[in-house]
Amino acid sequence: MAVQRRSAFVAAFVGAAIAAAAAIAAATPVAPPPGATVRTAHPTFRWTLPANEGSQGIFIANSPAVTAEGQFPEGNVVAVDVLTLDSRKWTAPWPLYAGRYWWNVWSTDLETVESFYSAPAAFTIPVALRLYGVRAKRFSVPRRRLWVDVRASANVKRPLVRIRLLLDRRIVWKTARRAYGNIIPGAFDFYWYPGRGVKPGTHLRLTATISSGGVVRSRSIPVRAP
Repeated sequence: MAVQRRSAFVAAFVGAAIAAAAAIAAATPVAPPPGATVRTAHPTFRWTLPANEGSQGIFIANSPAVTAEGQFPEGNVVAVDVLTLDSRKWTAPWPLYAGRYWWNVWSTDLETVESFYSAPAAFTIPVALRLYGVRAKRFSVPRRRLWVDVRASANVKRPLVRIRLLLDRRIVWKTARRAYGNIIPGAFDFYWYPGRGVKPGTHLRLTATISSGGVVRSRSIPVRAP
């Protein structure tokens, strides 16, 4: 029994040593540090590598789950890129939407070509909405209408854009729709066709709002009814 226990201990020790060696051989994430909040859609990642090891690729996933080899399952990967062996830094060329992500680096030993994957490091991109401007233009033919143009950007996929038109404190028109979020500023168009109860030239206040995840941005401008 003592021999069996000793053998089991030796096996466990060897297994732990191998695991520790693999962990030491993998890249070490430096920035963003695990658990960081990143306020850009194009994060820059930095890492260190053990001696005699080169970078091969970087992966960003929407889940920390990994395979036995340390890879993210393909279905969870949202961004991936091939690296040069001497890479220690990478900036995402594609914008990332708001959310929680995990990243790791694939590297290889330059002599044995053995592969290693760093442990997943988490980071979060918070919701960021910007409402750059609101403008309106009146048309009288072929039918009275008010064109509303909202310029905004969002790092979420489907922000909610709302429009309200007030006469004093009374809402005379409101509308809303889910837009396709675009980190590059985009334009969202709306049309209002006033009824007979609102005379041409009536002074109104137009309010535009973009919101998502509890974050709200709004702007108001005075307009006149067409």
